[in-house]
Amino acid sequence: MSKQAFERLFAVVLLLLSMQVLIGLTRPGESEIDPASVSASVHLLDTVVGVGVEVAGVFCILLRCRPVLDAVRAAWPLVGLAVLAALSTAWSDHPMLTLRRSALLLLSTLFAIYVGERYSLEEQARLLAQIFCGMILAILLFYLIAPRYVIDYVSHPGAWKGLSAYKNAFGQYMGIAVLLLLLVRFRRWDWLRYGFLIAAVGLLYLAKSAASLFCSVLIVAVLPLWRVLRVTKRQRPAVYAAVAMMLSLGMYLLTTHSDRVFYMLGRNSSLTGRTQLWGAAWDAIMKRPVLGYGFDSFWASLQGEALDVRIGAGWLAQRSDNGYLDLGLGLGIVGIMLFLFVFALAMDKSIDYLKSKPQAIGLWPVSYLCFFLLHNMSESTLLTRGDFPSLVFGMVTASLSLSRRPEMQVSDVTEKLPSEYKLAAYAP
Repeated sequence: MSKQAFERLFAVVLLLLSMQVLIGLTRPGESEIDPASVSASVHLLDTVVGVGVEVAGVFCILLRCRPVLDAVRAAWPLVGLAVLAALSTAWSDHPMLTLRRSALLLLSTLFAIYVGERYSLEEQARLLAQIFCGMILAILLFYLIAPRYVIDYVSHPGAWKGLSAYKNAFGQYMGIAVLLLLLVRFRRWDWLRYGFLIAAVGLLYLAKSAASLFCSVLIVAVLPLWRVLRVTKRQRPAVYAAVAMMLSLGMYLLTTHSDRVFYMLGRNSSLTGRTQLWGAAWDAIMKRPVLGYGFDSFWASLQGEALDVRIGAGWLAQRSDNGYLDLGLGLGIVGIMLFLFVFALAMDKSIDYLKSKPQAIGLWPVSYLCFFLLHNMSESTLLTRGDFPSLVFGMVTASLSLSRRPEMQVSDVTEKLPSEYKLAAYAP
Protein backbone atom coordinates (compact mmCIF):
# COMPACT_ATOMS: atom_id res chain seq x y z
CA MET A 1 0.00 0.00 0.00
CA SER A 2 1.35 3.39 -0.99
CA LYS A 3 1.83 6.22 1.47
CA GLN A 4 -1.00 8.24 -0.10
CA ALA A 5 -3.40 5.28 0.08
CA PHE A 6 -2.52 4.63 3.73
CA GLU A 7 -3.10 8.27 4.66
CA ARG A 8 -6.43 8.31 2.87
CA LEU A 9 -7.48 5.04 4.52
CA PHE A 10 -6.64 6.48 7.94
CA ALA A 11 -8.70 9.61 7.26
CA VAL A 12 -11.71 7.56 6.11
CA VAL A 13 -11.58 5.17 9.08
CA LEU A 14 -11.10 8.09 11.50
CA LEU A 15 -14.19 9.86 10.16
CA LEU A 16 -16.31 6.70 10.18
CA LEU A 17 -15.34 5.89 13.76
CA SER A 18 -16.11 9.47 14.78
CA MET A 19 -19.67 8.80 13.54
CA GLN A 20 -19.75 5.69 15.79
CA VAL A 21 -20.37 3.40 12.84
CA LEU A 22 -18.60 0.59 14.69
CA ILE A 23 -21.21 0.67 17.47
CA GLY A 24 -24.01 0.81 14.94
CA LEU A 25 -22.68 -2.28 13.14
CA THR A 26 -21.65 -4.42 16.10
CA ARG A 27 -24.18 -3.44 18.79
CA PRO A 28 -27.29 -2.01 17.11
CA GLY A 29 -29.45 -2.60 20.19
CA GLU A 30 -27.11 -0.62 22.43
CA SER A 31 -26.73 2.16 19.90
CA GLU A 32 -30.45 2.93 20.17
CA ILE A 33 -29.72 4.38 23.62
CA ASP A 34 -28.42 7.92 23.95
CA PRO A 35 -24.62 7.43 23.82
CA ALA A 36 -24.12 9.83 26.71
CA SER A 37 -25.78 7.33 29.02
CA VAL A 38 -23.39 4.51 28.12
CA SER A 39 -20.22 6.55 27.77
CA ALA A 40 -18.62 4.78 30.71
CA SER A 41 -19.04 1.31 29.19
CA VAL A 42 -15.92 -0.33 27.76
CA HIS A 43 -15.86 -2.91 24.98
CA LEU A 44 -12.81 -4.85 23.87
CA LEU A 45 -13.48 -4.37 20.14
CA ASP A 46 -13.88 -0.61 20.55
CA THR A 47 -10.66 -0.43 22.53
CA VAL A 48 -8.65 -2.50 20.03
CA VAL A 49 -9.92 -0.60 16.99
CA GLY A 50 -9.51 2.75 18.75
CA VAL A 51 -5.93 2.04 19.77
CA GLY A 52 -5.16 0.80 16.26
CA VAL A 53 -6.47 4.00 14.70
CA GLU A 54 -4.58 6.13 17.22
CA VAL A 55 -1.32 4.31 16.45
CA ALA A 56 -1.93 4.73 12.72
CA GLY A 57 -2.67 8.42 13.28
CA VAL A 58 0.55 8.99 15.20
CA PHE A 59 2.44 7.21 12.40
CA CYS A 60 0.82 9.46 9.79
CA ILE A 61 1.75 12.54 11.80
CA LEU A 62 5.36 11.36 12.03
CA LEU A 63 5.45 10.92 8.25
CA ARG A 64 4.57 14.62 7.89
CA CYS A 65 6.17 15.88 11.07
CA ARG A 66 7.38 19.28 9.86
CA PRO A 67 4.21 20.32 7.96
CA VAL A 68 2.03 19.17 10.85
CA LEU A 69 4.13 21.17 13.32
CA ASP A 70 3.70 24.23 11.11
CA ALA A 71 -0.05 23.59 11.07
CA VAL A 72 -0.10 23.28 14.86
CA ARG A 73 1.60 26.66 15.14
CA ALA A 74 -0.88 28.20 12.70
CA ALA A 75 -3.87 26.68 14.52
CA TRP A 76 -2.56 27.52 18.00
CA PRO A 77 -5.92 28.81 19.34
CA LEU A 78 -7.51 25.45 18.50
CA VAL A 79 -4.69 23.65 20.29
CA GLY A 80 -5.09 26.12 23.15
CA LEU A 81 -8.63 24.83 23.75
CA ALA A 82 -7.32 21.28 24.17
CA VAL A 83 -4.50 22.49 26.43
CA LEU A 84 -7.00 24.40 28.59
CA ALA A 85 -9.04 21.20 28.89
CA ALA A 86 -5.94 19.35 30.10
CA LEU A 87 -5.11 22.11 32.59
CA SER A 88 -8.63 21.87 34.00
CA THR A 89 -7.49 18.63 35.66
CA ALA A 90 -6.06 20.89 38.39
CA TRP A 91 -9.51 22.16 39.46
CA SER A 92 -11.71 19.27 38.34
CA ASP A 93 -13.87 17.39 40.87
CA HIS A 94 -12.89 14.20 38.97
CA PRO A 95 -9.24 14.83 38.02
CA MET A 96 -8.42 11.39 36.62
CA LEU A 97 -11.50 11.39 34.41
CA THR A 98 -10.72 14.90 33.18
CA LEU A 99 -7.09 13.96 32.53
CA ARG A 100 -8.06 10.89 30.49
CA ARG A 101 -10.74 12.67 28.47
CA SER A 102 -8.63 15.77 27.85
CA ALA A 103 -5.81 13.54 26.57
CA LEU A 104 -8.25 12.04 24.06
CA LEU A 105 -9.37 15.56 23.11
CA LEU A 106 -5.77 16.64 22.51
CA LEU A 107 -5.11 13.55 20.38
CA SER A 108 -8.24 14.06 18.30
CA THR A 109 -7.32 17.73 17.83
CA LEU A 110 -3.92 16.71 16.48
CA PHE A 111 -5.58 14.23 14.11
CA ALA A 112 -7.96 16.96 12.90
CA ILE A 113 -5.03 19.31 12.31
CA TYR A 114 -3.18 16.55 10.44
CA VAL A 115 -6.14 15.93 8.10
CA GLY A 116 -6.64 19.68 7.69
CA GLU A 117 -2.99 20.08 6.70
CA ARG A 118 -2.82 16.96 4.52
CA TYR A 119 -5.94 17.74 2.46
CA SER A 120 -7.19 21.04 1.11
CA LEU A 121 -10.68 22.26 1.94
CA GLU A 122 -11.94 21.10 -1.44
CA GLU A 123 -10.31 17.68 -1.02
CA GLN A 124 -11.84 17.36 2.45
CA ALA A 125 -15.29 18.21 1.10
CA ARG A 126 -14.95 15.62 -1.68
CA LEU A 127 -13.75 12.99 0.77
CA LEU A 128 -16.66 13.67 3.11
CA ALA A 129 -19.14 13.60 0.22
CA GLN A 130 -17.79 10.22 -0.90
CA ILE A 131 -18.07 8.83 2.63
CA PHE A 132 -21.65 10.01 2.92
CA CYS A 133 -22.58 8.55 -0.46
CA GLY A 134 -21.15 5.20 0.58
CA MET A 135 -22.97 5.44 3.90
CA ILE A 136 -26.29 6.22 2.20
CA LEU A 137 -25.94 3.15 -0.04
CA ALA A 138 -25.07 0.97 2.98
CA ILE A 139 -28.04 2.28 4.97
CA LEU A 140 -30.48 1.55 2.15
CA LEU A 141 -29.01 -1.94 1.78
CA PHE A 142 -29.30 -2.64 5.51
CA TYR A 143 -32.88 -1.39 5.45
CA LEU A 144 -33.71 -4.08 2.90
CA ILE A 145 -31.93 -6.98 4.60
CA ALA A 146 -31.69 -6.04 8.32
CA PRO A 147 -33.71 -2.92 9.21
CA ARG A 148 -32.93 -3.19 12.93
CA TYR A 149 -29.45 -1.86 12.15
CA VAL A 150 -30.76 1.44 10.79
CA ILE A 151 -34.08 2.03 12.57
CA ASP A 152 -34.52 2.76 16.27
CA TYR A 153 -37.04 0.37 17.84
CA VAL A 154 -36.37 1.22 21.51
CA SER A 155 -35.82 4.84 22.57
CA HIS A 156 -37.48 6.55 19.56
CA PRO A 157 -39.53 3.88 17.75
CA GLY A 158 -39.65 4.45 14.02
CA ALA A 159 -36.91 7.08 13.86
CA TRP A 160 -33.96 6.25 11.62
CA LYS A 161 -30.52 6.24 13.18
CA GLY A 162 -28.63 4.98 10.15
CA LEU A 163 -25.36 3.27 11.00
CA SER A 164 -24.60 5.79 13.74
CA ALA A 165 -25.27 5.60 17.45
CA TYR A 166 -28.31 7.82 17.87
CA LYS A 167 -31.05 9.36 15.74
CA ASN A 168 -30.13 12.97 16.57
CA ALA A 169 -26.52 12.30 15.59
CA PHE A 170 -27.69 10.67 12.36
CA GLY A 171 -29.89 13.66 11.60
CA GLN A 172 -26.91 15.95 12.04
CA TYR A 173 -24.80 13.81 9.70
CA MET A 174 -27.50 13.84 7.03
CA GLY A 175 -27.83 17.61 7.39
CA ILE A 176 -24.12 17.93 6.66
CA ALA A 177 -24.50 15.46 3.78
CA VAL A 178 -27.24 17.61 2.23
CA LEU A 179 -24.98 20.66 2.47
CA LEU A 180 -22.04 18.84 0.89
CA LEU A 181 -24.06 17.31 -1.96
CA LEU A 182 -25.36 20.77 -2.82
CA LEU A 183 -21.84 22.21 -3.03
CA VAL A 184 -19.57 19.40 -4.24
CA ARG A 185 -19.75 18.43 -7.91
CA PHE A 186 -18.83 14.91 -8.95
CA ARG A 187 -15.97 14.74 -11.44
CA ARG A 188 -17.80 11.96 -13.31
CA TRP A 189 -21.52 11.28 -13.59
CA ASP A 190 -22.48 14.41 -11.72
CA TRP A 191 -26.15 13.57 -12.23
CA LEU A 192 -25.77 10.85 -9.58
CA ARG A 193 -25.25 13.60 -7.03
CA TYR A 194 -28.91 14.59 -7.26
CA GLY A 195 -30.01 11.05 -6.47
CA PHE A 196 -27.82 10.98 -3.37
CA LEU A 197 -29.04 14.47 -2.45
CA ILE A 198 -32.69 13.34 -2.57
CA ALA A 199 -31.80 10.28 -0.48
CA ALA A 200 -29.97 12.44 2.09
CA VAL A 201 -32.98 14.77 2.38
CA GLY A 202 -35.27 11.80 2.88
CA LEU A 203 -33.04 10.27 5.55
CA LEU A 204 -32.77 13.64 7.29
CA TYR A 205 -36.55 13.72 7.53
CA LEU A 206 -36.78 10.08 8.66
CA ALA A 207 -34.29 10.74 11.46
CA LYS A 208 -36.96 12.86 13.15
CA SER A 209 -34.35 15.23 14.53
CA ALA A 210 -36.05 18.62 14.72
CA ALA A 211 -32.82 20.52 15.42
CA SER A 212 -30.99 19.01 12.46
CA LEU A 213 -33.92 19.61 10.13
CA PHE A 214 -34.35 23.21 11.25
CA CYS A 215 -30.62 23.99 10.98
CA SER A 216 -30.36 22.37 7.55
CA VAL A 217 -33.32 24.29 6.13
CA LEU A 218 -32.01 27.58 7.51
CA ILE A 219 -28.41 27.10 6.30
CA VAL A 220 -29.52 25.99 2.82
CA ALA A 221 -31.92 28.94 2.58
CA VAL A 222 -29.10 31.34 3.45
CA LEU A 223 -26.66 29.89 0.88
CA PRO A 224 -27.66 32.31 -1.94
CA LEU A 225 -27.32 35.27 0.41
CA TRP A 226 -23.58 34.69 0.77
CA ARG A 227 -23.33 36.16 -2.73
CA VAL A 228 -23.35 39.53 -0.98
CA LEU A 229 -19.63 39.01 -0.43
CA ARG A 230 -19.05 38.71 -4.18
CA VAL A 231 -21.24 41.47 -5.60
CA THR A 232 -20.17 45.05 -6.25
CA LYS A 233 -20.75 47.84 -3.78
CA ARG A 234 -23.62 49.23 -5.86
CA GLN A 235 -25.48 45.92 -5.59
CA ARG A 236 -24.95 45.42 -1.87
CA PRO A 237 -27.71 47.76 -0.52
CA ALA A 238 -30.36 45.73 -2.35
CA VAL A 239 -28.90 42.47 -1.02
CA TYR A 240 -28.68 43.85 2.51
CA ALA A 241 -32.33 44.90 2.30
CA ALA A 242 -33.34 41.42 1.11
CA VAL A 243 -31.38 39.77 3.93
CA ALA A 244 -32.91 42.10 6.53
CA MET A 245 -36.42 41.43 5.22
CA MET A 246 -35.95 37.65 5.29
CA LEU A 247 -34.48 37.64 8.79
CA SER A 248 -37.18 39.98 10.10
CA LEU A 249 -39.91 37.84 8.57
CA GLY A 250 -38.38 34.69 10.04
CA MET A 251 -38.11 36.22 13.51
CA TYR A 252 -41.69 37.50 13.30
CA LEU A 253 -43.08 34.10 12.34
CA LEU A 254 -41.05 32.36 15.04
CA THR A 255 -42.14 34.74 17.81
CA THR A 256 -45.81 35.07 16.85
CA HIS A 257 -46.40 31.43 15.86
CA SER A 258 -43.89 29.62 18.06
CA ASP A 259 -46.34 26.93 19.20
CA ARG A 260 -47.26 26.10 15.60
CA VAL A 261 -43.62 26.05 14.51
CA PHE A 262 -42.63 23.69 17.32
CA TYR A 263 -45.65 21.49 16.57
CA MET A 264 -44.60 21.19 12.92
CA LEU A 265 -41.14 20.11 14.08
CA GLY A 266 -42.63 17.54 16.44
CA ARG A 267 -41.66 19.44 19.58
CA ASN A 268 -43.37 21.57 22.20
CA SER A 269 -42.44 25.10 23.21
CA SER A 270 -40.25 23.77 26.04
CA LEU A 271 -38.06 21.92 23.48
CA THR A 272 -38.79 18.54 25.09
CA GLY A 273 -37.80 19.67 28.57
CA ARG A 274 -34.60 21.40 27.49
CA THR A 275 -35.58 24.85 28.74
CA GLN A 276 -35.80 23.69 32.37
CA LEU A 277 -32.50 21.84 31.98
CA TRP A 278 -30.79 24.87 30.48
CA GLY A 279 -31.93 27.10 33.34
CA ALA A 280 -30.61 24.67 35.93
CA ALA A 281 -27.31 24.24 34.06
CA TRP A 282 -26.87 28.02 33.87
CA ASP A 283 -27.34 28.29 37.62
CA ALA A 284 -24.57 25.70 38.07
CA ILE A 285 -22.26 27.64 35.75
CA MET A 286 -22.79 30.79 37.79
CA LYS A 287 -21.43 29.00 40.86
CA ARG A 288 -18.10 28.44 39.07
CA PRO A 289 -18.25 30.99 36.26
CA VAL A 290 -14.58 31.48 35.43
CA LEU A 291 -13.04 28.03 34.94
CA GLY A 292 -15.94 25.61 35.38
CA TYR A 293 -15.90 22.14 36.90
CA GLY A 294 -13.27 20.48 34.70
CA PHE A 295 -13.46 19.30 31.11
CA ASP A 296 -16.20 16.74 30.38
CA SER A 297 -16.59 15.65 34.00
CA PHE A 298 -19.59 17.55 35.36
CA TRP A 299 -22.18 14.93 34.36
CA ALA A 300 -20.11 12.01 35.69
CA SER A 301 -21.42 12.54 39.20
CA LEU A 302 -24.83 11.83 40.72
CA GLN A 303 -24.29 14.18 43.63
CA GLY A 304 -23.50 17.83 44.31
CA GLU A 305 -24.21 20.38 41.58
CA ALA A 306 -24.86 17.69 38.95
CA LEU A 307 -27.61 16.24 41.11
CA ASP A 308 -29.10 19.70 41.71
CA VAL A 309 -29.25 20.31 37.96
CA ARG A 310 -31.01 17.00 37.38
CA ILE A 311 -33.51 17.76 40.14
CA GLY A 312 -34.14 21.19 38.63
CA ALA A 313 -34.64 19.67 35.18
CA GLY A 314 -36.93 16.97 36.53
CA TRP A 315 -35.23 14.11 34.72
CA LEU A 316 -31.93 12.19 34.71
CA ALA A 317 -30.05 14.29 32.15
CA GLN A 318 -26.69 13.06 30.88
CA ARG A 319 -25.74 16.41 29.34
CA SER A 320 -27.29 19.83 28.88
CA ASP A 321 -28.10 19.35 25.16
CA ASN A 322 -26.44 22.69 24.49
CA GLY A 323 -22.80 22.82 23.49
CA TYR A 324 -22.19 26.26 24.99
CA LEU A 325 -23.64 25.34 28.37
CA ASP A 326 -21.64 22.11 28.49
CA LEU A 327 -18.51 24.03 27.56
CA GLY A 328 -19.29 26.54 30.32
CA LEU A 329 -19.79 23.71 32.81
CA GLY A 330 -16.45 22.22 31.82
CA LEU A 331 -14.20 25.23 31.21
CA GLY A 332 -16.22 28.24 32.35
CA ILE A 333 -16.39 31.63 30.70
CA VAL A 334 -12.69 31.35 29.82
CA GLY A 335 -13.39 28.26 27.71
CA ILE A 336 -16.38 29.85 25.99
CA MET A 337 -14.43 33.01 25.15
CA LEU A 338 -11.51 30.98 23.78
CA PHE A 339 -13.87 28.95 21.59
CA LEU A 340 -15.52 32.13 20.27
CA PHE A 341 -12.05 33.50 19.48
CA VAL A 342 -11.23 30.32 17.53
CA PHE A 343 -14.56 30.51 15.72
CA ALA A 344 -14.18 34.21 14.86
CA LEU A 345 -10.74 33.60 13.33
CA ALA A 346 -12.07 30.66 11.31
CA MET A 347 -15.10 32.65 10.16
CA ASP A 348 -12.90 35.52 8.99
CA LYS A 349 -10.71 33.12 7.02
CA SER A 350 -13.75 31.35 5.57
CA ILE A 351 -15.04 34.62 4.15
CA ASP A 352 -11.65 35.20 2.53
CA TYR A 353 -11.84 31.70 1.08
CA LEU A 354 -15.34 32.40 -0.25
CA LYS A 355 -14.13 35.54 -1.99
CA SER A 356 -11.22 33.71 -3.63
CA LYS A 357 -13.26 30.67 -4.72
CA PRO A 358 -16.04 31.56 -7.17
CA GLN A 359 -17.25 27.95 -7.44
CA ALA A 360 -19.98 26.56 -5.19
CA ILE A 361 -17.38 24.71 -3.11
CA GLY A 362 -16.22 28.09 -1.81
CA LEU A 363 -19.35 28.13 0.34
CA TRP A 364 -18.39 24.95 2.22
CA PRO A 365 -16.30 26.37 5.12
CA VAL A 366 -18.56 29.31 5.96
CA SER A 367 -21.70 27.18 5.66
CA TYR A 368 -20.37 24.39 7.85
CA LEU A 369 -19.16 26.83 10.50
CA CYS A 370 -22.63 28.40 10.64
CA PHE A 371 -24.28 24.97 10.81
CA PHE A 372 -21.92 23.90 13.60
CA LEU A 373 -22.53 27.11 15.56
CA LEU A 374 -26.32 26.91 15.19
CA HIS A 375 -26.72 23.18 15.79
CA ASN A 376 -24.92 23.39 19.13
CA MET A 377 -27.82 25.43 20.47
CA SER A 378 -29.68 22.13 20.96
CA GLU A 379 -26.92 19.47 20.87
CA SER A 380 -23.60 19.11 22.69
CA THR A 381 -20.94 18.64 20.00
CA LEU A 382 -18.94 21.82 20.55
CA LEU A 383 -15.83 20.36 22.18
CA THR A 384 -15.84 16.56 22.22
CA ARG A 385 -13.35 13.72 22.24
CA GLY A 386 -13.31 13.06 18.50
CA ASP A 387 -17.01 13.11 17.62
CA PHE A 388 -17.65 13.83 13.94
CA PRO A 389 -18.94 17.44 14.13
CA SER A 390 -16.07 18.72 16.29
CA LEU A 391 -13.54 16.69 14.27
CA VAL A 392 -14.71 18.32 11.03
CA PHE A 393 -14.67 21.70 12.77
CA GLY A 394 -11.02 21.08 13.67
CA MET A 395 -10.18 20.00 10.11
CA VAL A 396 -11.82 23.06 8.57
CA THR A 397 -10.29 25.42 11.14
CA ALA A 398 -6.80 23.98 10.63
CA SER A 399 -7.05 24.30 6.84
CA LEU A 400 -8.30 27.86 7.11
CA SER A 401 -5.47 28.71 9.51
CA LEU A 402 -2.96 27.65 6.87
CA SER A 403 -4.61 29.62 4.07
CA ARG A 404 -3.43 33.07 3.16
CA ARG A 405 -5.65 36.02 2.46
CA PRO A 406 -6.45 36.16 -1.25
CA GLU A 407 -4.78 38.90 -3.22
CA MET A 408 -7.00 41.82 -4.11
CA GLN A 409 -8.72 41.09 -7.40
CA VAL A 410 -8.47 43.45 -10.36
CA SER A 411 -12.20 44.22 -10.13
CA ASP A 412 -11.75 45.33 -6.51
CA VAL A 413 -8.92 47.66 -7.49
CA THR A 414 -10.59 49.17 -10.51
CA GLU A 415 -13.79 49.80 -8.56
CA LYS A 416 -11.85 52.43 -6.60
CA LEU A 417 -10.32 54.09 -9.69
CA PRO A 418 -11.79 57.00 -11.66
CA SER A 419 -13.69 55.87 -14.74
CA GLU A 420 -11.01 57.12 -17.19
CA TYR A 421 -8.47 54.75 -15.65
CA LYS A 422 -10.65 51.61 -15.46
CA LEU A 423 -10.13 50.70 -19.11
CA ALA A 424 -6.38 51.02 -18.80
CA ALA A 425 -6.32 48.60 -15.92
CA TYR A 426 -7.48 45.81 -18.22
CA ALA A 427 -5.11 46.70 -21.05
CA PRO A 428 -2.29 44.19 -21.77
